[in-house]
Amino acid sequence: KVKRLKHSKRVLAFYEQNYEFRKPYNILVDGTFTLAALKGQVDILVQVAKYLGGDIQVATTHCALRECYQLGPTLSGAHKILKKFKRHKCGHENGALAAGDCIRAMVGDGNKEHYLVATQDKALIQELREQAGIPLMYISGCTLYLESPSYQSRGDAEEKLKNQDLLSEFEKETIKQLKAERGEGEDKKLNRKRKRPKGPNPLSCKKKKSDSTETKKKKKKKKIPKSDNDVALKSDTVETVATAVHPEL
Repeated sequence: KVKRLKHSKRVLAFYEQNYEFRKPYNILVDGTFTLAALKGQVDILVQVAKYLGGDIQVATTHCALRECYQLGPTLSGAHKILKKFKRHKCGHENGALAAGDCIRAMVGDGNKEHYLVATQDKALIQELREQAGIPLMYISGCTLYLESPSYQSRGDAEEKLKNQDLLSEFEKETIKQLKAERGEGEDKKLNRKRKRPKGPNPLSCKKKKSDSTETKKKKKKKKIPKSDNDVALKSDTVETVATAVHPEL
């Protein structure tokens, strides 16, 4: 039950936002709907108002009443219920139409009267789904059900939203005046100062190394002093070589 009430609120919010439906909601019923309400013991005035969460005005047409009466005793109870509701002028008093054709004419041309159609006629429901902006309600067993917006209604609402100018004329004029006061014409470009690069961050810069530190000093090799044994060995070697060359010495 809570889910059904939330569903009806979402559907009505859609039609209020996109098709300007307002309370009290105009409910247009026919004989098939009153017959289903009679079988399911649904009090239309009380339960429909509770289901839609607001004031309602239930109405029918001369054509729907005439058709219900002509169908004979089987619909006598439905006809009695239908007679309790207000009759909206349909313009067919002189030549009555079938109830379905009458309702099509009533909601045609954009559903200007913002009718919510309550019917059990499947052919009528299928045809009205193809027209945007027409909420549909029917009875399943003993439960009222408000249909979700049809594909046609959702597509039409999206197109309206795309083409809708979100700013009013007053808001547009106010914006123009503010721009004129600030010296901002429509074609005038703002002269903005170019941001020039600033100096480097001193924390990210490394200090330059001096030349003295860059050139490494060459290490001088230390001379190892020769010992007396090395001198004596060298002199003996020289004498041996001289004797071999000049044996007479």
